[in-house]
Amino acid sequence: MVVAGAQVISQRFVLLSQAGAGGMGTVYRARDLTNNATVAVKLLSLGRPFDLARFGREAALLASVHHPNVVEYIAHGESDGVHYLAQEWITGTTLAAHLRTVGATVQEAVVLARGVAGALAAIHALGVVHRDVKPANVIVVDGDPARIKLVDFGIARHSTQSRVLTRTGIVVGTPAYMAPEQARGESQLDVSTDVFALGCVLYEALTGRIAFAASTATAVRAKVLLSDPPKVSEYCPEIPAELGALVAEMLDKRPDHRPRDGAAVLARLDALGPLPAGPSRRVGVSEPPTKQIGITTTRPQDPVELQSYLLVAMPDDPEPEAARAASLDKIAAEHGMNVHVLDDGVVLLAAQPGQTGVVKAAHAATALAQEIPDGAVALFGRAKTDSFGDAVDRGADLLERTRITTLFAPEEVNLAIDEVVAAALKAK
Repeated sequence: MVVAGAQVISQRFVLLSQAGAGGMGTVYRARDLTNNATVAVKLLSLGRPFDLARFGREAALLASVHHPNVVEYIAHGESDGVHYLAQEWITGTTLAAHLRTVGATVQEAVVLARGVAGALAAIHALGVVHRDVKPANVIVVDGDPARIKLVDFGIARHSTQSRVLTRTGIVVGTPAYMAPEQARGESQLDVSTDVFALGCVLYEALTGRIAFAASTATAVRAKVLLSDPPKVSEYCPEIPAELGALVAEMLDKRPDHRPRDGAAVLARLDALGPLPAGPSRRVGVSEPPTKQIGITTTRPQDPVELQSYLLVAMPDDPEPEAARAASLDKIAAEHGMNVHVLDDGVVLLAAQPGQTGVVKAAHAATALAQEIPDGAVALFGRAKTDSFGDAVDRGADLLERTRITTLFAPEEVNLAIDEVVAAALKAK
C-alpha cells in the first residue's frame, strides 16, 4: 500500500525517512495512522530463516516487557512479504555519544546506571537476558540522564533457552562489555551476564575510560578473562567507597560473586548516600599508550619474573572441532599450560611463571605451529614491569600480523615470538 508516494506497512505505518541500518534490518521514522504518532519501524533484512527466528523472538520479548526505561513495543508482523517491528520513537542520543561529548559526573553516572538497572530488573524478572548491554544500546532521551531507554533486544533470550539461535562463528555480544563466560562462548548465560555488562558501562561513565579496551577483539576478550581494570578510584578519586565496591563486585569474573540481577544492583544504587557533583568526565582515549618493553639494554628482562602466553588462531577447515580440541589439550597438558578458549575460535594458553614456563611455552608453541600449519601462533611474555593489558595487546597484534602473513604467504613460518620472550630465551 502507498500513500502519497510513501510506503505503508500493514496499512498502518507510513514510512517517512530512514533513521538507521544494521545487520538485522533498516529502521525508519514512521507515522502511525491509528493515532498520528511518530514511531520507529524496523524492517527485517531477511537472508536466512535464522534471522527471522531471532527477529520474532525480539518482538515477542519486547511485547512482554512494560517499563519506562525499556523501549516500548507497538506492533510486529508481516506485510506484503516484509517482516516489521514497530516501537516508540525516541528523541535523543546514544549513551556512547553522550559520554563522548557531554560526559558524566558521579551523580549523573549513578542516575544513568539506575535507569539501566531498572530496565534490567524488569526483563530479569521475566527470565530474559539482554546479552548486549552497552552504551550504544542505551538512549539518553533529550540529553537527560534521568530519562534513558534500553533498546536492541535482537540477541536477548530467556535464560532457560538453549543456544539454538546462535550460529557457530557468530560473536554474540560486544567484546568490551562481555562477561568472561560470554567471552568463552558458554552456551548457557544467565542474568549475571547483564550485571557484568552494566558494571562495564558504569565504570566507563565514572572514569571516562573503557574498562576493557584494546586494539583487537582478541585482546579485549583476553583482558576480560584474565585481568581486572584499574580501580575506579584511580581515575575518579571522589567516588564513595561503597560505589567503588559495587562496581568491583559487578565486574567480578565469577558470576555468583556479582549482584544477583538488575533489581539487586538497583537496590544497591538506591542505598548510596550523598554523591559528589563533579567533575564531569568524558570518554576519550581509553588507555595510555602501550608501554614498550626495552630489550636492548645490557640486562634483558629477568626470565624468573616473566609470565609466558600463547595466542593461537585455529584454522577454519573441515577437521572436526573435537579433534582439534583434543590435539590442543594434549599439547597444553604435555607442556603444563592452562587453556582458555575464546568465543571467536582464538585460544589463549598461559604457562607457569619463570624460566621453566618460558621454555615450556616455547616448546608448546613449536608443537602447535606444526599441528596447525594453516593456523597462526603468537608467543608473548609479560615481564615484571609490564601489565597484562600491555602484554596481551602486543600478543594480539603479533597474532594478527602472523595470521595475515600465513594467509597470503602460506610458505612462511606460522609462529611468531615477541621480543620479551626472545630476550628471555636468549638469556637462558
